[in-house]
This record gives sequence, C-alpha cells and structure tokens, in this order.
Amino acid sequence: MLERFRRSAARAVAVGLATAGLAALASAPAHAAAGDCSLAGCSITYNYSGISATAVRDWTCDSGTTGTSSTGCVSLSYTEWLSNGERTPGRSDDRGGDWDAFRVDAGWCYLVELHAPGKKWHMRYDRRGSSTPVYVKVEDYGTAYIRGQSTTSCP
Repeated sequence: MLERFRRSAARAVAVGLATAGLAALASAPAHAAAGDCSLAGCSITYNYSGISATAVRDWTCDSGTTGTSSTGCVSLSYTEWLSNGERTPGRSDDRGGDWDAFRVDAGWCYLVELHAPGKKWHMRYDRRGSSTPVYVKVEDYGTAYIRGQSTTSCP
C-alpha cells in the first residue's frame, strides 16, 4: 500500500513538473529583450573575420528570423564590440547573454555562416556603395559566425 502511494505521488510530481515546463515554453517571448534568453537558448554571434564587428542586444521588430536583415529593427542602447575571435557575452556574464543582432557596416560586405536547429547556411550582406548599415537578426536558438569582411569584394 505504501509503495503504491509513493508511485502515485512520484507520478503526480512528474506530471506537475512537465505541465510547468510546457507552460513556461508556451509563454516564452518571440524574441528576448534586455539580455533574457528563451527556453530555446540565447542567440550568439562569433566574429572570425579578422576585423572587429558590432553586436546589438535588442531586435525590436516582431518579424524576422535568423538571417533577416533590416536598416531598423534594433535598439542601439546596448552594443558590444567584438574583436577577431570573440563572441557575444554568455548568459552568466555581467553584460547579459542574449544579443539578438549584429551590424553590417555601410561600405562593407560580410560573409556570415548561420546556424539554426537542423540547418546551416551562408549569407553575404553587401553594403558596399551604401551609406547606411544593416542589422542582421539572430534568433534565441541561432548562432551567427561572421567569417569575412571586406570593402573591396564580397568574401
């Protein structure tokens, strides 16, 4: 009898935890703001281009997926300078863990490798001849690797 009670109690706890987890997942925001990460994880940008790059914490539009670019859709309140070989700060760092976008500077062409669950692809963002930068979204579960930057050609 006592053993049956223990199994029932264990099942009830397991069901409660699973329900709480699903509720949290269902209420996760479409994009994370102010450094918060969703249950899917944090967006991360690595800079392996040989030249510095800029990450931006907050994507402000409700639309877009990893790789989407826009001349707006960001708040420039929080930016992070990434030297070659650096990545955006992690969740436990003082500067927060979710950096939703990076900037492709005016006059430059960037080669970027993008990762999302189950897929990987390369994009070129060509701003040569343009006087405005573009910002590229990286979703909470996505990763961007800036592979090259040039003012003369597209890497």
